[in-house]
Amino acid sequence: MAAMRAAGVQTSVHYPPTHRFSAYQDVPASLPRTDAVAPRLLTLPLGPAMTREQVALVVDALADALAAHASMGRNP
Repeated sequence: MAAMRAAGVQTSVHYPPTHRFSAYQDVPASLPRTDAVAPRLLTLPLGPAMTREQVALVVDALADALAAHASMGRNP
């Protein structure tokens, strides 16, 4: 997310695991796959009003961020 922000692309996480919401704090839940995937989720800009240039900016920024991440010996 930091690399995308540095490239001028806003990202977010729109769908955190719902079993972690405070409303469910008293409900026992063991969802190891959800918990394993959650830290790797990223919501990219999207929408019908995006121009081709904006889409290219997002794609290029993501490719650069992933390449930088991989060069540090990390998995995406």
